[in-house]
Amino acid sequence: MADWNAALYRQFEDERTRPAQELLNRVGLDDPRAIVDLGCGPGNSTELLVQRFPKADVLGLDTSDDMLASAKERLPDCRFIKADIAAWQPEQAPDLLYANAALQWVPDHTALFPRLLSLLAPGGCLAVQMPDTLDELSHRLMREVAARGPWASLIGDAGAKRAKRQPAAAY
Repeated sequence: MADWNAALYRQFEDERTRPAQELLNRVGLDDPRAIVDLGCGPGNSTELLVQRFPKADVLGLDTSDDMLASAKERLPDCRFIKADIAAWQPEQAPDLLYANAALQWVPDHTALFPRLLSLLAPGGCLAVQMPDTLDELSHRLMREVAARGPWASLIGDAGAKRAKRQPAAAY
């Protein structure tokens, strides 16, 4: 996949940050020492984590160079690394793994979720929010249009880009 465009992503930052804040509001930790923002994007969610837990060591990770550059500019005192969530291993067990609108892009949730849970420090928290829009009419129509016309070979199978979210009970 081509790199994400941080400037375009930030055009809708308020809308994208609301679910991140709602997820963070549900985290029941008082004073985590180590936090990892999985799929940190341009740093909007990382900034929420830093504000709520100012004493924590917060690490942001993403696969996009452009998103990481934007996050580093926004939060120069934070650490950011380029890494694939599916393969990443922490240096120390984090107290909080936070993933807002990122894990839907990572395949094989059946293996991913147990692996992420195993990385946590004792008493740690895995906080995840995944949009479930694949079957919405707007997204079905976008895939139909993407599959037609001269651009179809450039786009490929747009429906295969995201892992299908399972029912909550499956997780």
